[in-house]
Amino acid sequence: MPRIAIVDDSRLVRAFAAAALRAKGFETVEVEPTSLFEVLRVLRVTPVDLLLADFLMPACPGESLIRACREDGALQDLPILVVSAHRDDASLIRLQQLGISGFLLKPVDASTLADRVAEALAG
Repeated sequence: MPRIAIVDDSRLVRAFAAAALRAKGFETVEVEPTSLFEVLRVLRVTPVDLLLADFLMPACPGESLIRACREDGALQDLPILVVSAHRDDASLIRLQQLGISGFLLKPVDASTLADRVAEALAG
């Protein structure tokens, strides 16, 4: 069963995403983004198959998190889906250059979220 790490500064969004993914058979790990260091620590010690990350997080900006993952030997190939309430084309281009697996605009319904996670895992 694939394990998905959910990193979002909103506890409610993490809970919604976790429930939506568990309903479709995924295992989830909710990570509160208190700092970039802490999120990376959790990702290194908790094996996951995909990272679902918010883009706009004050303590752990999504782009910084993705860059750090791509520079980390243990996390560099981790599929990453980015979610955000805001779409900024320049940021999206930078994220695509970093090799994200996809971008979802909030609000995301449960079915779409699970489908996009499954697609990203399939490669």
